Amino acid sequence: MKQLITPFLLLGLLAAVLTGCNSGQVVTVGLKVELIGIQRAGDGTAQVTWRVNNPNVVSYLLSETRHRIYLNGALIGSVVDTEPTAFPAQGHVDKTGKLVLAGAAADRPLSEAATAGSASYRVDSQVIVQLYGDMTEKGSLSHSGTVPVTNK
Repeated sequence: MKQLITPFLLLGLLAAVLTGCNSGQVVTVGLKVELIGIQRAGDGTAQVTWRVNNPNVVSYLLSETRHRIYLNGALIGSVVDTEPTAFPAQGHVDKTGKLVLAGAAADRPLSEAATAGSASYRVDSQVIVQLYGDMTEKGSLSHSGTVPVTNK
């Protein structure tokens, strides 16, 4: 009787795994994107440094990340990173990219934040997780906090 139970248990486990993979659930549970600095240059351009924290016991390969950045409630711009990056299990990786301003109105909140030295922020991120080969899954992350803003 025990010999018949084992194959059925394995078949049930396989079905559960395959169903979970195709259910559309986001595999980014636990990942957190936070801003750790914004540096504004004299020519009006800006660089954003962000950190992806991975508290999970598995590593991730993010093939692309897109971040919409709000300072003190106002959209100031976005950063796109298309360089695939591995994020180690229970670790973090810092990245820096060019901030593409969201129009002329975005310069004012950025200038005010640089004068104050910091600002409250919200970052809405879209990430593409490379699962296997060409298989990917998209995920959405959002985080808020306070970020230092400096002039170069």
